[in-house]
Amino acid sequence: MSFSPKVYLLLRTHNRPDEFRICIKSISKQSVLPEIIIISDDENDAYINEVTLPHQVFRPKYRKPRWWIRHHNPFNDYFNQALELIPDGHFVYYLDDDDALVDLDWIKTILKQNTDFLIGKFQLGESHNNSLIGEEIVRGKIGGSCIAIRSEIARGIKWPLRGAGDFFFIKRVVEKYKPEFISIIAGKVQKDLQHSWGVRKSY
Repeated sequence: MSFSPKVYLLLRTHNRPDEFRICIKSISKQSVLPEIIIISDDENDAYINEVTLPHQVFRPKYRKPRWWIRHHNPFNDYFNQALELIPDGHFVYYLDDDDALVDLDWIKTILKQNTDFLIGKFQLGESHNNSLIGEEIVRGKIGGSCIAIRSEIARGIKWPLRGAGDFFFIKRVVEKYKPEFISIIAGKVQKDLQHSWGVRKSY
């Protein structure tokens, strides 16, 4: 029996209904649709119930660190938890709710390239002069939404539980796997926001 890999798109969201809807709309325009896993740690984010694309909702558990960690970021661990839902041999792509896909064939491209670690380009907002990241592995010049990675590799390496976790995750991956860079702008930031992952009362 032949095996057909899929792209699992992990989409984190909190308290950003308008941005989330734009993100979902951009995903719906893909020539090949991914398997969408919406990551939400707050049941008050009822807007996710409006999604009509095939998807599943994952409710992560907050894991308090056993010791104090500077810049502790539990939301990186939510990606690690969600990866347990994805079988080996597939691909993982990461988005936040204030992102949007712009290349209509990006999911199709991930499958076509069929490589362990694919890096595309991603456009930042006005405060960063609309610059592109994803051309080199340097802190501030690459992010989680630039990469597509085979599921068993992502699950084995895991995201660090601190700020800038996407860079440190990518850095760990390239220590073992050679990245394939591709000259495609996969997505962009919708607009400049003052805090990642929405406005929260507590973290």
